[in-house]
Amino acid sequence: MLSAILCVSPAAAQTQLSAVCGVTGNATAPASITYDPFSPAGLSEVTIPLVLRRNRGLLTGRTNEVSLVLTAPSGTPPLQVTYNGYRVLYAEGATAGRPRSLNSKDNGVGAAGEIRYDFGNLFASDLSTPLNLRVTVPPGTDLSAGEPIVFDMLYICSGEGGMLSVPTPVRDTGSVRINVNTVSALQAYYAGSALDFGEVGDLTSATVLAAPDRYTTSSANTLRVRSSGPFEVRMRSQNDFRLTYPGGNPGDAAQTIRYSARFLGQEVSSNTAFGTRVCARAGVGGEAGTLPLRATLLEGGTTKTPAPNYTDTISITFTPIVTAASATSCAGL
Repeated sequence: MLSAILCVSPAAAQTQLSAVCGVTGNATAPASITYDPFSPAGLSEVTIPLVLRRNRGLLTGRTNEVSLVLTAPSGTPPLQVTYNGYRVLYAEGATAGRPRSLNSKDNGVGAAGEIRYDFGNLFASDLSTPLNLRVTVPPGTDLSAGEPIVFDMLYICSGEGGMLSVPTPVRDTGSVRINVNTVSALQAYYAGSALDFGEVGDLTSATVLAAPDRYTTSSANTLRVRSSGPFEVRMRSQNDFRLTYPGGNPGDAAQTIRYSARFLGQEVSSNTAFGTRVCARAGVGGEAGTLPLRATLLEGGTTKTPAPNYTDTISITFTPIVTAASATSCAGL
């Protein structure tokens, strides 16, 4: 599951002084809002109250009216943002001419698909009343945990008291952000067959060591991971990377056959060797989450206690983490 904090970049602590009209924005949604990228439900119509702060000029200059839309830079996940039931988030370069006008110019006729606000007279508050945006995140959206999704604001405004108006849309870059923090957003499974060396009872160790590739399992056997953020990986063998038979003693060399496993680019032949690895996000679709697992035989079986089957169990644990100071791209290692 993901816990999501949705916000826009904070408005200035004080009203900005400017010769031209303009606005900054501030919005925050409750931290309790959660989004699970693997849930079929997604995140439906979360309310984010947007508060605008107007610019002022010297003496009586002030921003009076504003009309704005939000734009999504190329590559932004397909979120939906509406205001008063109409979409106000648009793809870059596809705002259909919005923002088109101010209420004082068209009496509100063209307001659908725009966010409009009238701040009022000289003595009115520089802060707008909350403007409730509704945000929907479709199921399976590939959000990067811990990284903000950034929207731009495109606005026009009118100035009074000597302040200049802005009749042509002006862009406020990166003014709206959605920050996602990973609590738990990872799925993993094994895709392949058993790591089987076949019959080894008639093989000497010299034979095995002379042709290691022949006694290495296929790299087509993989772990598949889907994650919205980085994750930790641990690997452990039940018998410390020794095959033994049911009832056999893993501490008795005559009852075990040693092998190694290659995973995340590391050859591992003991439980103390692997430690904890940190991998970069695999993506919600698992684009960077194919992790090959191979095993290589290190001994033959001619000197071992005869038994129908020698086996071992490897356990690999994946743990999602919120952030990582350093993470490796683990795909294909």
